[in-house]
Amino acid sequence: MNIVFISPIAWDNSGGAHRPVQFAQELAARKHSVTYIEIEKSRARASANNPRVVTLEDLGWDELNLVRAWYGFDYTSPADLDARLRQFTPLGNARGIAICCAPFRPALQVAHALAAQGYTLVYDVLDDISEMRALGSYCYDELAENYLAQHSELIVTLSPRLREKFSKYKNVKLIRDGVDLAPFQNDSITQNADSLERGELTLGFWGTMWDYNLDVPLIQFITRARPQWQFHFIGAYDLDPARPLLSQALAAPNVHFHSSIARETLAHYARSFDVCLLPTPVTPFNLARDPLKVYEYLACHKPVVATNLEQLADMPYVYRACDAQDFLFQIEQAARVEIESIALNAYLAEQTWVKRTNQLLNALDELTPSTRTLPPAPHGAMPNAAKELDRWQAYAQHLERLAHDREIHVRDLENALAQSSVANKLKRVLSGQ
Repeated sequence: MNIVFISPIAWDNSGGAHRPVQFAQELAARKHSVTYIEIEKSRARASANNPRVVTLEDLGWDELNLVRAWYGFDYTSPADLDARLRQFTPLGNARGIAICCAPFRPALQVAHALAAQGYTLVYDVLDDISEMRALGSYCYDELAENYLAQHSELIVTLSPRLREKFSKYKNVKLIRDGVDLAPFQNDSITQNADSLERGELTLGFWGTMWDYNLDVPLIQFITRARPQWQFHFIGAYDLDPARPLLSQALAAPNVHFHSSIARETLAHYARSFDVCLLPTPVTPFNLARDPLKVYEYLACHKPVVATNLEQLADMPYVYRACDAQDFLFQIEQAARVEIESIALNAYLAEQTWVKRTNQLLNALDELTPSTRTLPPAPHGAMPNAAKELDRWQAYAQHLERLAHDREIHVRDLENALAQSSVANKLKRVLSGQ
């Protein structure tokens, strides 16, 4: 098959840990032809031909119009989108599947163009977008999602709540997130984690940190209630200066923030942890997710204490707390648990991306290939976007960050050029020229 992913997640985000990337890699390993169209750009261009990574800019969008679309404002689309898509995604005689993971208006235009070429449209639902506006996200709207849901031959959801949300549609499957076990069971990694400060108990969390996925009042309570414990948070944090700064809100002598590290070294750091934590706010948005890091914690054979997220109910060695005091109690209980490795490994073997990809392929095989003309996708500004002050403010702040980043980039280039010139002069002097 020719399979095209249209994903909001950069190919290299979190070392490729996320769902669309894992599916794409596994399908390519099975000799399917895979193209990965990313909305968020990777830091470095991927060189492989399968999967082939393509950006929306490769398809003709410019950065400013993508930013305008991201905040729901009117934007200009490339006039030659169809031709560019055919260049990157030639269908040939193979069956074509377009898996769209983002109800983002430019992404829908890509999906529509692929459907016109004969691709079967699939919607892989990653989040409950109806809850994202409360988190300060402006990129998705319900008109776009309704279009995607109505015209997809298959809707794949990653949590029971999302399956229920889309239950009125004709073909909805639940395929949970999975885990790539290899990075967490590699004994050859010897990076030193001894510098982590240890306490009576040493607790760990990893992942990108935002105020919507960390329960700040809960963490403040448990870190202050147990000053003899040490808490380590590994990953990117305070990424948006317009949002609350977690490092300030959680500052305490026993709280330690660490920069992102390679996924391959997380297991080595986990050896220092008595318990891994998922202190996520229990909100409608988070209840619709399937926390990937819990699978990773378990792959390190660590017990997990989490807030009372219903989707974690059947996972082994995951202890859910109903409030802050119970969170402390569950940590103390979990720290005394002995992991039964054979049983846990048997469970994890059923949660791999290989198994999840089998489920996806089975669902795709059940589809009947058909050619149909889709109505035009929602395009342009979202309804009433131009009247919303907070949207304009967020857009302006984004443009300021882009301008600042470009100034830094130009300055770095100028410094590199100056240093290169000086170095060349020194070489000429030393060589007697």
